[in-house]
Amino acid sequence: MKLTGIETNEIILKEIGQRIKDIRISMSLTQEELALKSGVSIRTIVRLETGDNIKIESFFNVLRVLNCIQNIELLMPEQQITPEMIFNKEQKRQRASSKQKKEKKSSWKWGDEK
Repeated sequence: MKLTGIETNEIILKEIGQRIKDIRISMSLTQEELALKSGVSIRTIVRLETGDNIKIESFFNVLRVLNCIQNIELLMPEQQITPEMIFNKEQKRQRASSKQKKEKKSSWKWGDEK
């Protein structure tokens, strides 16, 4: 199934689990072998392949064994400096700031409560 971005988290987890299972089988690895090589429990592998939540560290360990860890670069590419930033001499943002709300001025003041 192609993920479009409108799926629920549950559907995405199940799809990722199925893809992990397909890759594992194509590499002729059993769940036990994958668990041993990745340093996670077999129960974690079963949970991952059925679409349940697991720790992200365990997920990375499994991806590493399946030679898929480099695909994280596709998922979360490093932000590049754009030509506009160079032209305008802007720097890459270090953090996000919230927009400050303008305080509404009230005509009421203490002592005006007559």
